[in-house]
Amino acid sequence: MLYCFRRKAQTKGADKRPGKVSQLELYNLTLTFDDRTLFDNVSLTINQGDFVVIRGASGSGKSSFLRLLNRLGEPSFGSIAYAGTPLAETEVTQYRRRVGYVQQTPILISGTVFENLTLPFKFKASNQPTPDRSQLEVDLQSFNLDDVKLDDSADNLSVGQKQRIALIRTLLTEPEIILGDEPTSALDPESRTLVEDRLRQINREQNTTVILVTHLEFNLDGTPVRCFRIDEGLLTEESG
Repeated sequence: MLYCFRRKAQTKGADKRPGKVSQLELYNLTLTFDDRTLFDNVSLTINQGDFVVIRGASGSGKSSFLRLLNRLGEPSFGSIAYAGTPLAETEVTQYRRRVGYVQQTPILISGTVFENLTLPFKFKASNQPTPDRSQLEVDLQSFNLDDVKLDDSADNLSVGQKQRIALIRTLLTEPEIILGDEPTSALDPESRTLVEDRLRQINREQNTTVILVTHLEFNLDGTPVRCFRIDEGLLTEESG
């Protein structure tokens, strides 16, 4: 299991690791909400292939932090750059083709499981072929969804099933970065392990950057992990 121990100092500046390419750079990032500062003056570099876990108390700003990384919100102060280009200057659709976002409360359209899994490939901006049914059936089985059929209505799925469908849909687009907001919160231990193993595999084999917000321990033995905690407006890196 993964355990992290707090460092004394707040994370400052860019963490330039040898052999790694800077992917997301945060400069003096500050976010306030209803006159409350969720985090203040955060500067941080997330490199390509990093596995990042962010923890903190409920309401500390973890999910809001993740939303900023997906351009679903704007910081009160500071900026974020992707591959050296400020997000404010990056075309949103193109950026989100490269960044997959899995929300804690999965959003599925009213339709079949197949329609939900292939939804990203229906957009004009997509340049990827639609996965065939046989591939999708294998994906369902690999996430312990043997009892879910492609022609089933997504409206009838449990929250845990919807979480896995949303994750599969994200992985099918082969993003460069995966943002996960409590992606296993509604899963049983066996299904959690399957998700953890898949994220670890993608991070290791495809050099995909993974950034997770979670209150759970992740089974990431053998995977180098950068652990952070948001607390009283500070983003603090912890030793793994």
